[in-house]
Amino acid sequence: MIEIQAIPQSIKLQYQTRLKAAQGDLDRYKKLSKDLQSQASRAELLGRGRVGTPSSDEPYGPTSDRTRLLTGTAILEDGSRRLQDSQRIALEAEDQGAEILMNLRTQREQIENARDTVRMRSRTLTPAILTGCPVSFAPLTLLSTEPQAP
Repeated sequence: MIEIQAIPQSIKLQYQTRLKAAQGDLDRYKKLSKDLQSQASRAELLGRGRVGTPSSDEPYGPTSDRTRLLTGTAILEDGSRRLQDSQRIALEAEDQGAEILMNLRTQREQIENARDTVRMRSRTLTPAILTGCPVSFAPLTLLSTEPQAP
């Protein structure tokens, strides 16, 4: 369209008409191509218009029912195998997630116990610091989920 604007007025109308006609043809051919492609896909899907339909000399040709069934079965088996692999991976991920959640729960309990111990020590220390009295404590022991050696 930009090129048409630069054309002198004397021949501009002629080219605009030709351009509109060409655009109309292009749109029509695009629609026709789309329709033909849709019809071909539909015919292929429904099995119509098979080229090379097997004869009695070639009962298992490339488009025979048996060949199509075998191909379909192979595709189905491949899909089933992939589905089983996906299910296995999902179960493994679920197990790993459960293990992570258990570890997080243990760590949370350890942190809560440490916080409680710090709060308790803080409550004991605060009055002693304010009054200037010495305070002795038993050694701190952190709770651990791992078994202690005897």
